[in-house]
Amino acid sequence: MKIFASNQYLYWRVAAVKSIRKLILNADDFYSDMMDDISAVQPSDVSENVQPDIVNNQIRNGWLFEAVSQAEQGIEDIFSLLMNSKDIAYFAKNVVVYPAGEIKKYIWHFDTESIEHIMQEFGLPYFPLDEPWENQEVYKGYKDAVLLIQHYLKELIAFHKKYYLDYCQYKHGMAVALRPFGKEQTKNEVDVKEPGKGFLMTFDSYTVGRRQKFSEALPSMGLLVTEEIQPYVSRLHKEGNLLHYTMHDVDIDEVVAVTEKAYSLLNVVWLNLLKRSEMSEKDSVQEWVFPVEDYRKHMIIGFPVDL
Repeated sequence: MKIFASNQYLYWRVAAVKSIRKLILNADDFYSDMMDDISAVQPSDVSENVQPDIVNNQIRNGWLFEAVSQAEQGIEDIFSLLMNSKDIAYFAKNVVVYPAGEIKKYIWHFDTESIEHIMQEFGLPYFPLDEPWENQEVYKGYKDAVLLIQHYLKELIAFHKKYYLDYCQYKHGMAVALRPFGKEQTKNEVDVKEPGKGFLMTFDSYTVGRRQKFSEALPSMGLLVTEEIQPYVSRLHKEGNLLHYTMHDVDIDEVVAVTEKAYSLLNVVWLNLLKRSEMSEKDSVQEWVFPVEDYRKHMIIGFPVDL
């Protein structure tokens, strides 16, 4: 367990999304000496006299997809660890196995309303939050930390659901639209007042039923219905031959904040795993690690073993 932990860099997802944010906010300078490269191939419908702003359109959209993908993987990291770490012997064998479908199901069905369930999944001591302890300061620290875990879990699950199809389509194929929808914007037309914001446009051809399993939301339809096609729309849908799309707004600052929260919980679970591994039968007090709002820090509370 120690060898495995010593080779981890749990902060990587946060470092990745913050690197992407820095790149996006300084994109014009970053790509200034690469313009001939990135502008070499243009869509066939772009006039030679028009100079589209590829940096602040296609490339920015691509980096926003990449940032969301990193955040989604950060969320899956923490839930995968929770799912596999209840029994240390099982964890040692299965943590390097990545059953994506099982992890998604575990995330989307996680009971965030039950504090007892949350503490059980985190392997932490559970105490009712409406029964104060004699030591008020420690009780408040415990209660605040438990509610923070619950709050973070709700945010992470909501984010994972919202962007899950964007993440899958970006990761597995060419089903994302990096070029802006509609007219290609030139350098002078692009509004870069909020360079950290954008839209993720994703295509799919699933039936509505299968689509809802992926995202719990209905898509828009990207279809030009001519007289010849109209009689066959229902059949095309059943065959999975209709083009659908979704557009999600995204803010790089939100992506960074979500990734930090995933890291905070991931770090806490790892520290507690190591403490569980080091505990002996002679110990009368077991120390447990809890998160605080500053993701770079944590809190330790000791509990008598016989509680």
